[in-house]
Amino acid sequence: MSAKGDAPVFETERLRVRTATVDDVELFYTLWTDPHVMHYVGFPRGLRVTRDELRDRLSQGGPSAFEQLLVVELKATGQAIGQAKLSRPDEEGIAEPDAKLLPDFWGHKYGAEAWRGLVAYEFAHTDCAAVHGTPNVENMASIRMQEAAGGVRIGEGVYHFPESMRDDTMPVHHYDYAVRRADWEAKQIR
Repeated sequence: MSAKGDAPVFETERLRVRTATVDDVELFYTLWTDPHVMHYVGFPRGLRVTRDELRDRLSQGGPSAFEQLLVVELKATGQAIGQAKLSRPDEEGIAEPDAKLLPDFWGHKYGAEAWRGLVAYEFAHTDCAAVHGTPNVENMASIRMQEAAGGVRIGEGVYHFPESMRDDTMPVHHYDYAVRRADWEAKQIR
C-alpha cells in the first residue's frame, strides 16, 4: 500500500504510482511553481497557481486513473517525488501521458522508470496505437527518458501558448517522440 493508503495505479521496481488526494497539495504546489521544473514546459517562472486552486483540482477526481492526477512515490519509503498523468488515446490512437519529478530526485533514472511504467500502463489499459512525448529540445534528461522507453524521434515543433497566456509563458521548442504499440509488444516478448 502507498503512504496515503490507496492501492497503487501501478508499480515499477523502485516506484509506486497512486492517485493524488487533497493531501498532496504541497507536492503539486512545489512542482508546479518551481521554475526549474516548469521552465522546460514553457513556464520560466513556474506556473501561477494557488494552493486553493490546487486543492479544488485535487478534490475533483474522476472515475478512473485517467481522469486524475497521479503521485510518484519511492516504494522503499513512500516519499512523494513527483507527479504523473495518464492520457486516453485521441481519435488517431495517440496517448500523451506526462511525468514531472522534484529536482532533488533528478539524475537517479526515476523519470525513465516512471515513463516506462506510464507507457506500459497505456498499452495495457487502452487500445492506443502509440504513446507520444514532446520533450523540450534543451531537456536532455527528458529526451533520454523517452528513448529509455523505446521512444523514437518522429518530428520536431514549437508549441505557442494562447495569446492570453503569453505574459507568463514562452514558446516550447520540442521533439516529438513515439513508442508504437507493435514495437513495445515486440520488446516485451523477448
